[in-house]
Amino acid sequence: MTSINAIRFNEFSGAMVCDEQRGWNPENMIINSADKIKPVIPEDIVREQGIVACYGNTGTSTIGDELKFNIRKRVRQEYDGLKKKKDRTPEKFITMEELAKWAFEAQTKLKRDHINQTIEGRYGFSVNDFIRGYYEVEGKKIEIKDKAVISAIQDAITWSNRSGEMTSVFLNAGIIAGFDPQQGFRIFSLSMIEYGYHPVKEIFLCDGSGRDMASVYMTEYSNRKTVPERRGAIDRVEGLFEMILAVNAACRHDIGCEGYLNIMLFDGHEPNETRLRTINDDRSKLAAEIVHAWEARFLNRKTACDLLDELMWGGGTWETVDEKFCKASTQYEAMLDFLRGYPESGATC
Repeated sequence: MTSINAIRFNEFSGAMVCDEQRGWNPENMIINSADKIKPVIPEDIVREQGIVACYGNTGTSTIGDELKFNIRKRVRQEYDGLKKKKDRTPEKFITMEELAKWAFEAQTKLKRDHINQTIEGRYGFSVNDFIRGYYEVEGKKIEIKDKAVISAIQDAITWSNRSGEMTSVFLNAGIIAGFDPQQGFRIFSLSMIEYGYHPVKEIFLCDGSGRDMASVYMTEYSNRKTVPERRGAIDRVEGLFEMILAVNAACRHDIGCEGYLNIMLFDGHEPNETRLRTINDDRSKLAAEIVHAWEARFLNRKTACDLLDELMWGGGTWETVDEKFCKASTQYEAMLDFLRGYPESGATC
C-alpha cells in the first residue's frame, strides 16, 4: 500500500513523489521507512551518459526492493559489457523505452522465480516439470496427474482466483520515469497483473493504494490545462505543487500512505551529475506542510508557490524557508495548531 506518482513538466523535466509508509509483518504494523522510489542508474553511468531514471513500486515492499536492485544490476552489466566490447566509453547507451523493457523483463523473471520457488517447495517439482507433465526422482519418471494439484498449480501460475499466497507476487505494479538525451523525459507504467509495460501519454501517473485520491486531484489539475500546456509546458513549481497536494490527500484518506515525502526532481538541462536531485529530508516535510497550509487557506497561492520554488529549486535551506513560512501567515498560531493535527480554529480566506 502506497502512493507513487510521476508528472511530466516538459520534454526535459519532470518529478516523482511518494510516501514512505509500509506494513512490515503479518499484523501489518506500520513503519515509516520504505524506500519506494530509487534511482536505477549507477552514478558513473549518469556522469558519462547523462541518463537519469528512478523506479517506484507498489505492492510487496520486498518485491519492490528486489526489482530495484535487479534493474540497477542489469544496467550495470549491460553498460560494462558495452564498454568492454567497444574498448571505450560508448557515445550512446539506452533510451527510457529500452530501460522500461529491461524493468519489465526483470519483473517477469522475478515473478516466475517466486512462483517456481513456491511450487518446488510444496510439490517437489518445478514449473517446467509441471508444463511437460512429469518429473523425475532417482531416474524414475513420475507423471503429474492429480487433479487437485494441477488445479492448484494452474491457479498459482495465473492467479485466476485473485487470492492466496501468490497475491504478494502478482499484486505489484511500478512506475519508471526519467530523462535520456535521445528521447527526453518519459514515464512508463509496469504491472505484474496486466503483464506489460506502457508509455504514459498523460502528464501524470498515480498508482498504489493512494491512487484513488491522488488521481482525482491530478485529473482535475490536468483538465484545467490546455492542450499545448499538456504537451510540454507545465510550470514546474505549479506541477509539483499539485502533485504534493494530491499525495497529501492520499496520506489523509488512504491506508498505507504516510510519513515524509520522497521527491525526485529531473532536469535534462542540468549538467549530468545534477540532472536528478532527491529531496527526502526535512525539506520534503516542509514542502508538504506549505501545500497543506495553502489548502486550508492559511497562505495565499503565490506565497505558497514562491516558498516551494525556493525550497526545491532556489537553494533555500529548511531553516530559511521555514522562517519565511511562519511569517507568511497572519494566523500563525491557528496554522501551527492545524499542522499539528488540531481542528481548524477560524481560518479565513
